[in-house]
Amino acid sequence: MGLARDEFGPFSATADRIQLFASSARIQDLSIERPAILAYLRTISKDKQEIALVHALEVGVKELQARRERFGK
Repeated sequence: MGLARDEFGPFSATADRIQLFASSARIQDLSIERPAILAYLRTISKDKQEIALVHALEVGVKELQARRERFGK
């Protein structure tokens, strides 16, 4: 079961918040207020939370790419 769009809460972004480099990205002042993400990260030990977040991003990107291929967008 997924969350309804309204359950995500407020989000604001600026163009300068994400910097992309040749082999890395830097996200400035990232604040996550999504209950499902916070609940997931709380299940991970503190010393592994950063790599768990990166892995979650990898999985999410793969899913988004697959959806774009399926729906031609």
